[in-house]
Amino acid sequence: MPNTALRLSPEGLAFIKQCQGFSAEPYQDECHLWVVGYGHLIQGSEAFVTPLSQPQADALLQLDIYACERVLAREIEVPLVQIQYDALISLALSLGPETFAASAVVRYINQRQFAKALSVWLMETELNGVRSNGLNRQRQAECALFRTDLGREFMRAE
Repeated sequence: MPNTALRLSPEGLAFIKQCQGFSAEPYQDECHLWVVGYGHLIQGSEAFVTPLSQPQADALLQLDIYACERVLAREIEVPLVQIQYDALISLALSLGPETFAASAVVRYINQRQFAKALSVWLMETELNGVRSNGLNRQRQAECALFRTDLGREFMRAE
């Protein structure tokens, strides 16, 4: 588990907050999922009857991020640099930790087939059976982050 020491960076947190946007009130996103705060998927047992405060939204986001960090530590077998880790946390947060863990993106990254991983990553734009234009932009931004530090040595592994 080469990535157990990594945690989401402040820049990664800012990136996620920008991608997700903030809503104090629950709403249905374009994929018909109920979310609140910074893209927190409302579970059946949760009820948000009053507007969410910024500290409450930050706390929910941290819980969601923590779940994603545990999955990355368990599932990603190759060493990552911080910006790649941040991009993968964004993807895991968006897909949900379980879906991320089972994704072809994870499989290809572990096989060091980074071009294939990025190609599949760009196609992860459906949630709940609905294609999302917002996710299309987010996936492009995440892939751009991940590619930032690939370098010649990293790409040669393909």
